[in-house]
This record gives sequence, structure tokens and C-alpha cells, in this order.
Amino acid sequence: MAEPVSTTTGTSTAPGDPLVGRVINDRFKVLSIIARGGMGKVYKAEQAPLGRIVALKVLQPNYNGDSDPEFHKRFFLEASLVSKLTHPNTVTLYDYGQSSDNVYFMAMEYLEGRTLHRLLREDAPLDAGRALHILVQACRALREAHRHGVIHRDLKPANLFLVRHDDDQDFVKVLDFGLLKRTDETAEEALTQTGLFMGSPKYMAPEQIRGERVCAATDVYSLGVILFEMLTGKVPFERSSSVNLLMAHVSDPVPTIVEVNPLVQVPAAVEEIVYRCLAKRPDDRYASMDELIAAIKLASASLGRPLGSMSGEFMHSLSARAPTSGEGPVAPVISSVPPPLPRAHTPADSPAAQRPAAVPMSVTVTAPSSEPRRSPLLLGVGLFVLAVGLGVAIRLVAAPTPPTPAAAAPSVQVSLDSDPAGVEVLEGGVSLGRTPLRSTWTGARGNPDTAHTLVFRQAGYEDQQVTLSGPQLSHVAHMRPRVTDVPPMPAPVVPAPAVVPAPEPARVGARPARRTPRAAPRANTPNTPTGYRDNVY
Repeated sequence: MAEPVSTTTGTSTAPGDPLVGRVINDRFKVLSIIARGGMGKVYKAEQAPLGRIVALKVLQPNYNGDSDPEFHKRFFLEASLVSKLTHPNTVTLYDYGQSSDNVYFMAMEYLEGRTLHRLLREDAPLDAGRALHILVQACRALREAHRHGVIHRDLKPANLFLVRHDDDQDFVKVLDFGLLKRTDETAEEALTQTGLFMGSPKYMAPEQIRGERVCAATDVYSLGVILFEMLTGKVPFERSSSVNLLMAHVSDPVPTIVEVNPLVQVPAAVEEIVYRCLAKRPDDRYASMDELIAAIKLASASLGRPLGSMSGEFMHSLSARAPTSGEGPVAPVISSVPPPLPRAHTPADSPAAQRPAAVPMSVTVTAPSSEPRRSPLLLGVGLFVLAVGLGVAIRLVAAPTPPTPAAAAPSVQVSLDSDPAGVEVLEGGVSLGRTPLRSTWTGARGNPDTAHTLVFRQAGYEDQQVTLSGPQLSHVAHMRPRVTDVPPMPAPVVPAPAVVPAPEPARVGARPARRTPRAAPRANTPNTPTGYRDNVY
């Protein structure tokens, strides 16, 4: 909803701002403005009586809520949903409400740092390892939101805030769920006022542009655009107008990373993530944040930078959260029970984990009394029994023999090329990336005995299909241009052979006709009348 004023959450006195110096809802004293946007502003405020500094998001005072009767209901519904998000990579919402003079506000944690948008303007492009580290944190925050049935719909670099958390300078906080969408929302519940809720054209998914139902894959597409921009320094689609930009997301093929920035070299495993996130059809993308996180972990491992299971120190982040209103500091609990003996780490599936737990033993030390001293023999027996018991307990908690390492999972090395390069490779209708494609497949796809039918596809060329199997899948597809609209050559005209009538067969037994030769006329011989024969004298 708002763009930061400076590279950090710096403040501005903003002389003449009517809210600076006011106290909202008797709790939040507005100190200064730190960001502004089309629908409202973000102020630095102090929460009483805690004295906590917060970021107070306030809608524009001149916003006419009466023109949108559903806004009041929508605002409180969305605020209540966001307040349930507690992941460390999500900005914390402390309070929200409406003042007596109809000022809608949200009080959130105050952040010191800069947005990813500012980082890209200064340091883009980022190396693949750093880009994946930022992306996986955003995925984990969105995974929690999706489990609550909430779709963000406005993911962009300006809504990913980077703060320093211990030794991590790129700890992500996902901001601005103001455009969120409930996955179970009906058409009657949807907000229909034009222009009130809208995403950012450079990062919108095709189904969102067409006004269709949004889902988790909608946020996956936006993350794909963000990853593309982190790797290249540019978004995949740049057009002269917003309309042309939106249509490009709907219908234009995604350009290759090399086409957008020939100077960068991105590993094939990372490129595969980018192109699958940017698939036009939601069904062709990662179906959930869990799938996308798994792909990011595999790609990071191939780069030699494996990611942990949680960004930052989760427990440290939870303990660092300030108490809510009315709560004081939590005092540590001191137990009178002595701590157990330290024991070595035992995997859950190891043989030692199946053993019954050792029975705790207690030793009672009593004060000296006036009773007569026990016999030394009894004391020695008692010490012996105690030593045996301690020995049994120590054996039970001893570290087990290291388990035999499991056999390495089968994998397949993939090396696919084409002439020309940049051809899309598909298997079963799912895009695997573009050539040159270098990857390592594991799991079901990594079985060397599995046959893979791959299709190489590029606009203007005929599809090339090949079936490969084995521990190494290597192929070079030589694409042939598609021949279209070429009229066929006319067939040559061959004249029909002349028909020569066959001679009439001679009749058997018939005598040939006798022909009397005519003598040549003599000179000075009168012509013989017709009907008479000349006689020669």
C-alpha cells in the first residue's frame, strides 16, 4: 500500500500533516511519517503505556468509506486474518481498529532496514545463492498464510523488507497483506469496486489479470517474477503501457535469462525453478509453497550452500517479540528438581531410542542425628548397591553405536542441449526448463531404470521427441524449422498416347481380293469412257 520514504525506515517531520502529534485511539501517538501510498500513509508512532515504537498504517483521511459499504467489513476481516500470522518472516500486527472520527489504522512492528526493491536498485543482479536465501524466507511466510486460507496477491520487491537479524543481513519480512484474498471467498463476498484492490502489473499472474479464481499458485507466479528480477536485474516483461504489460503476462512466452541479461550465468537448477514458477497455467507451476521450498533446497544444495529448515533463529525470534498490551516481562521458572544427567544425542530411529527409559534414582541426604552410628558393614553394602545402580543407569544413557550410514539415494545426471539454444524441455506436459539444461534428479525421477520421454519445443520449430534412461541423460536436439504455407508443386501433364486401331483380323478360308493392275495410260490415247475397260492391241 505504501512505498518507503528512504532506504531505511527513516522519518520525516512532514509539516502540515494533520495526524502528526495526534493520539489515535488513546494509545498510539503519531511521531512522524515514514511512508506514503495511494490509499494511505505509514507513520512512526509510540504505543502507550508500553512505550513501544510501532509502524502505524493509516488510510487516507479523505477516503470515503460510504461509497463502499463492504469496506468496513472487509477491513476488519482482513486485519483479523493477518493478526493470526505469527511466522518470523511475516511482519507482526499488534493492533488494528477504527477511531472515533473514522480513521482506520493498523499498528505493526517497526522495522529498520531496506526493501528488496531498494536493494535491487543498488546491487542487482544478485548471485543465485543470495537470491534463493531471500526467496525461501518469503515462501515460508506465505506457507503459513496459505494454510490460513490467505493469498497475498500483491507480492513485489517493495513488499519484501530486509532487516539485520543476528548475523543475517537479509532476514526477510513480508509486508502489506492489504490486498489479500481468502481462498474460500464466494463471488458475493468478493469486493467489486473498480480500482480499490489491485496488484502490481509487473508481478501479476495471468489468472489474476483475467479476473479468474486465485490460489497458492498465484503467489508462486509473483515469486517467480521476483526471482527473475533478482537474478537478472530486470523483470521478464517490460512494455510501454500497463495494458500491453498485462497482455504480455497472459500470452507472451517467457524470455530466457540470457536474452534479458547476457552477462549473468545462472545454474540450470535455478533456471528450472524460474521457468516453472512463470508457467502460464497454474497447474503447471508448483502447487504449494512446500513444493517450491523443496525445489529451492535442492538447488541450493547443488550450489554448495544448503539451506536450513528455518530462516534465522526461530526460537530467538519468538523470545525477542515484545509483550502485548497488559503483559509484563516473563520471569524464568526455577525448578527445585535437579536437572537430569546429560545424555548424548540419540536419533529417533536408532536402537537406543527403543530402549526403556532408565528409572530415576534419588539420593536423600539427611542431617546428622543423635541416633547411634550404623554398622560399617551395612554402610559398605549400601554404597556397593548405589554404585551398581549408578553403573546400570550410566550404561542405559550411554551413547549408542553410530548407525550404519544409509546407502546414497539413486540419482540421474541430466545434460540437455539444443541447436539453437533456449528450447523448452517438457516431460508429460510439464516444463523442466530451457536448454542448456543441467540438473541432478533424485527421488522417483532419479531412478536410472525409469524411461523419460522428453519433448523439445520452440516456436517456429518442429517438436523433437526422445526417450532416455540410465544414470546419465544426455541429448542434443537439432531443431528443424517448421515449414508452413508452401503450395504443393503441380503434377506434370503427360499427354495421353495416341490410339491406333488394330488391323481387322483376316477371315479363315477367305481368298484375298484380286486386284487388277491398271496400265499406265499411253500417250495420245483417247480416254476410255467411264464403265469400260481399256483393251490393249
